[in-house]
Amino acid sequence: MRTCKVLLGVAAIAGLWLGASAALADDAPPAGPRAEWCKQNPEKCKELRAKREAFCKENPQKCEEMKQKAAQRQEFCKQNPEKCEQQRAAMKQRMADLKAKCDADPAKCEEMKQQARARWKERHGANPPENSAPPAQ
Repeated sequence: MRTCKVLLGVAAIAGLWLGASAALADDAPPAGPRAEWCKQNPEKCKELRAKREAFCKENPQKCEEMKQKAAQRQEFCKQNPEKCEQQRAAMKQRMADLKAKCDADPAKCEEMKQQARARWKERHGANPPENSAPPAQ
């Protein structure tokens, strides 16, 4: 049961990240690990950018909310760099633990993913973000 919550948390954070990066993105290339990911996956990067732009055109209010949340998070990280880094490290550890569990039992992992996607769709009225997103900073 805890794994489902972790998966849902990861999906939610990925969704916020995708939306926030869409809202904050302009035509300039991204900085940090995302820039490297985009260099290695230029077509996928363009595809994701186009999806984010389409989402924002269809959901301008949601896009604006995600932009505000991203700005709040950036401000939090500027004011609390140690705590922000601890939270990032904890998330990376949870993701690594989840990946290990998924590697150990792929069928159960896929079932959990489907359940998380169904819950996401119920709550947000849209499909969850794909697993093809670039790494978070």
